[in-house]
Amino acid sequence: MTIQFQKKEQNQLTKWNEGRKKYTLLYKASRDGCTNTAFHNTCNNKGPTVTIMYNADNFMYGGYTAVNWKSVNAHQNDGSAFLFRFYQNGKWKPVRMPVMNTQHAIYDNASYGPSFGANDIITFSNTVNFDGTNFSLNGSTNFGVSYTMNGENYNSIANGHIRVKDIEVYLVEDLAGNTPLDEPWRKTAKWNPKLLNELKEKVEKYKPLKDFKVSQARILLVGQVGAGKSSFFNTINSIFRGYITSQACSGNAEHSLTTMYRMYQIRNGQSGTPMNLRLHDTRGLEADQGIDSHEMNYLLDGNLPDRH
Repeated sequence: MTIQFQKKEQNQLTKWNEGRKKYTLLYKASRDGCTNTAFHNTCNNKGPTVTIMYNADNFMYGGYTAVNWKSVNAHQNDGSAFLFRFYQNGKWKPVRMPVMNTQHAIYDNASYGPSFGANDIITFSNTVNFDGTNFSLNGSTNFGVSYTMNGENYNSIANGHIRVKDIEVYLVEDLAGNTPLDEPWRKTAKWNPKLLNELKEKVEKYKPLKDFKVSQARILLVGQVGAGKSSFFNTINSIFRGYITSQACSGNAEHSLTTMYRMYQIRNGQSGTPMNLRLHDTRGLEADQGIDSHEMNYLLDGNLPDRH
């Protein structure tokens, strides 16, 4: 077991908390000093945090709180707090122990390091020196007073002592959306030939709304050099032709390989029937060349001819 909060542990904590999370190291005892001042100077008023203790016997455990550390010299209320264990004697055995006495979720005292519950975990007070191997913490534990232990105890969580190789505190931030990090941002159907044919059939049957009074929809491809506009058309064209095509010029270059505005018709490969949509490819956007503002206005109005 390494002294590091790695992807595996982060994913587990994210599952317990739900949503997508970002973890930023705020405090590390071996780096900042195992002192109450260093802890509160780096962690106060930062937001939700997770405290991780790396036990000398390869136990890895700690606590999470959604409230700010503030040095209020009192307990703080937090219904989201929980204790946890990741490793037991070097073996992966994750367990979550939720708070039951929310009024005593954390003990936020300016003279103490991160502490949870009514003495469930008091990490240290004032200053603890490194002995060359470990920090022999001067705090105390009384598991089960404010947290539901789910059958765990002092021995199964910390091997009966609070000598640690290190202590870390991480800021826990919400990322956009509500999807765990190890899951895709959106769920898609299982890809197979049947689904491919169903999607192709839907596109082939597409027709613009009658109220628009147009025979075809125009799909405009706009983006910077190398964005893949021409390659996107070639892919769509290949799918419906039934074989690989490279009608549009594509590749990697300093400047856009597309030098003119093109209106590409897509046809059904078997019948050759034009579909009710076109892909319109444009030159890549560049700082000193390419489409200018006047051309863009005409383009959006549909007034530029093919090969402009």
